[in-house]
Amino acid sequence: MRTQSGFTLIEMMVTLSVIGVLLALAVPSFRQVILNQGIRTASFDLFSALEYARSEAIKRSNIVSVKPSGNWTTGWQVVDVSNNKLRGWTATSSVAVTTTPSSLAAISFGKDGHLTTSAPKLQIDPTTSMNGVESRCIQVDLIGRPRTQTGACP
Repeated sequence: MRTQSGFTLIEMMVTLSVIGVLLALAVPSFRQVILNQGIRTASFDLFSALEYARSEAIKRSNIVSVKPSGNWTTGWQVVDVSNNKLRGWTATSSVAVTTTPSSLAAISFGKDGHLTTSAPKLQIDPTTSMNGVESRCIQVDLIGRPRTQTGACP
């Protein structure tokens, strides 16, 4: 008599059914993690764009700006005084960026790294609301240093 190795079709179907039920229970809890990570990534990208623009303004001894690509929610770019694009970022589709003042067209840094405009605030929110998903706020002070914090802008 020969012994068979492996598993039967019924055993495989039962195993796949159990895995399917476990995934159906686990996947919705990952939605919060994914939204939080999208907001965190967008805030770090925007923060690094501001730091990069400030350092380029000091290095070039000229005005460098961070401007939206269309609008702040779709992305932003760093441009020099001649409007040449130095670097660009694309925001994820799960975030929305609102600015204070609301008509903020650019954040410009002078040759000394100070802001040439009023101090802006940029709030990064999820496009869909969910418990446990927090906004982030980026504020730039008048000497040009960006700060980030968890929660809505004050």
